[in-house]
Amino acid sequence: MVRTGCCALLLSFGLSLPALAAMPSVKVLIGKSLKNIRVEGTDLRKIIHTQNKSLQYEGRKEISFNCDPSKSANPTKFPLKQVHVASLQSPTGLVSWGNKKYQGEFQLITSAKQESCDLVNLIPMESYITSLLSKEMNGSWPIEALKAQAVAARTYALHRIKGFNKPGLESHDEIYHLESSEKDQVSGTYFDATALTVKAAKETEGVILLPKSGKISQIFFHSKCGGRTFRPDQVWGGVEEGYRQVDCPFCHKLGTKQWKKKVSRYQLTGLVDRALQKYYADKLVSSDIKFLPDREDVSEVRFYDGDRFLMVKKAYLRNMSGREMLPSNHFSIKDDKQGVQIAGEGYGHGVGLCQLGALELAKRGYTYKQILSFYFPQHHLSKAY
Repeated sequence: MVRTGCCALLLSFGLSLPALAAMPSVKVLIGKSLKNIRVEGTDLRKIIHTQNKSLQYEGRKEISFNCDPSKSANPTKFPLKQVHVASLQSPTGLVSWGNKKYQGEFQLITSAKQESCDLVNLIPMESYITSLLSKEMNGSWPIEALKAQAVAARTYALHRIKGFNKPGLESHDEIYHLESSEKDQVSGTYFDATALTVKAAKETEGVILLPKSGKISQIFFHSKCGGRTFRPDQVWGGVEEGYRQVDCPFCHKLGTKQWKKKVSRYQLTGLVDRALQKYYADKLVSSDIKFLPDREDVSEVRFYDGDRFLMVKKAYLRNMSGREMLPSNHFSIKDDKQGVQIAGEGYGHGVGLCQLGALELAKRGYTYKQILSFYFPQHHLSKAY
């Protein structure tokens, strides 16, 4: 049964604002630092932007691009910056690379040092969402969970396209909007779409989440929160409008119940020292580090550095170590003679939508609007296009 406190939050919120624009397309980086690229398709059209030339091929065709200047007899010299070299598209709407079919268009971009190429997939937003859902969730999950994920992923992608946080973006922002990786969102291919993911995208087309200001912001999601979500500032620093921590009793029975790691005191001490230097402009001054008793619901690791009492956010330690060592930000540290024991729950950074929590809520009959209102109580749904 859902606890009373949770029921009060699970209120459906409606849509606001009229459609603002036509459906955008997303530039997704799908291949990085490639030396050679082979693309296949039917009736391919190749546009060579550096030569202002267009070529049309009839029937099934494979086209190769050598992106390694060391193996080219007549390498083309470009300025030391990323250059849009060529585009490939098919009237079928499908182009293949690496034995996988993608919707939309391929764009070849040189690396800044002209040593390789990046491959970018230009794809309509809703086609992008239909294939992404099978990667970020599961294409057979309940439709309402998939709808919630569709809205979250669409908002994140549209935020990247709009570039509201442009000062924080890298120099690639004009070349591609986001990567197909855990750095941004993992997108799929044409055959990753299922009847349910297509339905989820169609029934939420253009719908995004907005904070009270109405300014589009980043919407985050993760696999399993382990009992409570985090705010972005608790994990990465910096304030993101509209977020608050939410107690989540829904994901406990799903996925990995608990994880345990054993590390040496040397490993943990080194990790703490690096986090101190990066996030606190400080460093350890003693080799005598004593970690204090800890609990999963405490967000900082507390310890004595000689005579100094210090605290470091657990999320900062995970940022430094990666998910292999620390799968989530919900963990406790036990320091004893046998070494350091780390035990935790959850998987992922813990900010925003808990995907396994959404799965459980959908199984219990909640709509995607109710799911989103639970994890994002200070946001509202809006129609972007």
